[in-house]
Amino acid sequence: MSRIPPIENGESGENSELPLHDMPGVTTMENLFRVMAHRPMLAQQSMQLLETAMRSGTVEPRLKELLAVRVSQVNHCFY
Repeated sequence: MSRIPPIENGESGENSELPLHDMPGVTTMENLFRVMAHRPMLAQQSMQLLETAMRSGTVEPRLKELLAVRVSQVNHCFY
């Protein structure tokens, strides 16, 4: 459980409407972005960074996701 409660869709107007359904890895990172929704500019820029990292380049997005999961396991982190 996070110290800062996640914002639910519609809770604080249009700024909390995060387009999470289009993002890779959303099932594991949704709460992170819902907490960031308290700062809409931060959430938007972080989502753009994630989208660029996951959707561009020559490595397939699925392999990038698997790598992120494995790095979390090696570091004993919840992903």
